[in-house]
Amino acid sequence: MRHLLATAVATLASAGALTAQIDRYELGLRLRAFERRLAATADAERRSQAYGELDRAVQAFFRMDTTTVAKCIAAADRALGAPATPAHRFAERLQLVCEMRLCDPAAGPVALRLVDAYGVAAAAEAPGDLVLTVRLDGDAKDRLRVPVAQLPLTVALDVADVTVGDLALTWTVQAGDATLVTRTQGLSLATELGKRVAAIEAAAGERDRAPGSLEVGTLDLLAGLVAGMTRARAEETVLPGAALLAEAEALATAVAADKPLYGAATTGQRWLRVPTGKSATVVRVQAPAPANDGGKQPLVLALHGAGGSENLFFDGYGDGAVATLAAARGWFVAAPRLGMLGGGADLPALIDALAARFPIDTARVVAVGHSMGAGAALSAAGRAPTRYRAVAALGGGGGVPKNAAARELPFFVGIGERDFARGGALALHDGLRGAGIPSTLREYPAVEHLAIVQIALPDVFAFFDAALAGK
Repeated sequence: MRHLLATAVATLASAGALTAQIDRYELGLRLRAFERRLAATADAERRSQAYGELDRAVQAFFRMDTTTVAKCIAAADRALGAPATPAHRFAERLQLVCEMRLCDPAAGPVALRLVDAYGVAAAAEAPGDLVLTVRLDGDAKDRLRVPVAQLPLTVALDVADVTVGDLALTWTVQAGDATLVTRTQGLSLATELGKRVAAIEAAAGERDRAPGSLEVGTLDLLAGLVAGMTRARAEETVLPGAALLAEAEALATAVAADKPLYGAATTGQRWLRVPTGKSATVVRVQAPAPANDGGKQPLVLALHGAGGSENLFFDGYGDGAVATLAAARGWFVAAPRLGMLGGGADLPALIDALAARFPIDTARVVAVGHSMGAGAALSAAGRAPTRYRAVAALGGGGGVPKNAAARELPFFVGIGERDFARGGALALHDGLRGAGIPSTLREYPAVEHLAIVQIALPDVFAFFDAALAGK
């Protein structure tokens, strides 16, 4: 199992490994849309059928076959009640490709391509009279309406009159009066883009000022993200390019003046590169509004599974349910980028570095991990159990902490009935109990390895509520 996870991480990190597969960006969009439909479906039989398709998707993911993953997600959609006519099955294969997701309106129209994501569709397979439509935020009518005569179809989206910023691009494919598919993705627009990107890249290259600071490391991170959005580089999630560009410019000013940018007044979501000892950790953070009493607030550490990143708990796993549940409580969320087999992040150092800037209560830190991240959470708890108030391991197992202080640390073990990691999770629960460590086990009927996070998180947060209240 450890070898399998290592191979998955290494291969998915390689752009070349996915040249004939659906890219992570498109796969993430499809999974996120499915998770919304799953949350809105109450029918237990339909959900059970969808879990079966997700189980096949997980197996395909570990074979690095992202195209089959996408096909399984489509089948899971149909299990939840999505139409399954030949026309709909053709449309579910389609992908709208926007090579550069951060553009300058003055540079002319944005090029879009409608393609078969599976790479096999021929024009003769398409139903007759297909029409592609495109709208952006604020549009009262279709900005683009083009017949689909063949694939691939290349079109030009005029954005000269669009207010700059981070926008949602919604596209549909219609056949007559029927809408076959509706999808949403991101498009960011900014003025004087070339000059501004060049300026932040130059600022990020100046390493003689506080090289180990949060601001310098984050400037380098954001400069790379922004530049990648302008250069047809593959992304894995929807990034707010215009906001990241503005933040990078503010960082460049702060670095030049040797002043901090991030602090107690910083709220919302951020991508940061945080100094942690001799290295740095990339982490996505959500900072809540300040507490009414001005006090410090709890922190949730969210540790992703193999093949994921700092974005998975925010943009997947139930459409970012961790962020939603934490925001409702006024808690911080920090999702670090983990390395091979869940390593690469010094979590105590990360907690302390974030608490030095944000009003985080280091005595009220909880951790939740999925799959590989569950093992990382267990390892972290074993090394420094007093740094955490509670730990949740979802869809995975791991070694039982041997530190005597761990006997005061409550654990939540969540597993799906169909999860391939079920045996390891049950063994973990028994091992914790046998070591005198409090453990709560929840097994979810019919659920497999991926949906376990979405399904279990409400129970996890209720468990965290009790732990932080001292119950």
